[in-house]
Amino acid sequence: MKNIKTQVTALLSWYAFLHALTLLGILFMHFVLNIDMRILGEPGKLLEAYFLDFLGRDLALCLSPILWLGLRIATGSAHLLPWKG
Repeated sequence: MKNIKTQVTALLSWYAFLHALTLLGILFMHFVLNIDMRILGEPGKLLEAYFLDFLGRDLALCLSPILWLGLRIATGSAHLLPWKG
């Protein structure tokens, strides 16, 4: 049972980390570099659909902190950097 908990914790921490990294990349491209996501073609449309349509703006911004808080409560460590877990 402990092995399953470790694997789920690792999966959630990697997902939260990659979600935050992708979101920061998108925000950097949009606000700092002034690049529209549609210039990326199909990958840009998929990212925009995932973050805006599927999750919604509020959940897209809050998902990683919510997962890190849940991991902190459940395991005692937020696992911000998953490879150090």
